[in-house]
Amino acid sequence: MTLLPVFAGLVVAVVALRGLLTHPRLPLWVRTSVFWTAPLAALTWAYIMVADEPVLFPDTAPCPREPYQEGVIGGGEVAGVSTVFPPRAYCRWEDGTVYELTPGAEFLFWVLFALTVVPLGAGLWHALRDPKSQVRQARSAGYPSA
Repeated sequence: MTLLPVFAGLVVAVVALRGLLTHPRLPLWVRTSVFWTAPLAALTWAYIMVADEPVLFPDTAPCPREPYQEGVIGGGEVAGVSTVFPPRAYCRWEDGTVYELTPGAEFLFWVLFALTVVPLGAGLWHALRDPKSQVRQARSAGYPSA
């Protein structure tokens, strides 16, 4: 059952991208902004996801297995936690203390996410509002008609 939503999401993304690229009123830099904001958002997401991994940098683990000093940051056992969406990485101590690891990267992710989704939404709106423009674009590009 996971394949159907993924396929539907890909179809919507392709229609939104085609609608964005054929939108007559948007400047070229807005139409092409998705091609640099989407990969940057993906890289920022990956950076957030690996921020709490002690395996990558064992000497400088962001969430130390033993507390620094009792009461400095948190007490008891500590664990690194990361959530996939919304992306968030933090250390959580046994006493409930939470230490954010990537607050700047989370903000950057949401900015890049918005800069990706808003133009794609405009492209989807254009494709749904004027579907004949998509057909005219395909014919002018030299695709064979069915």
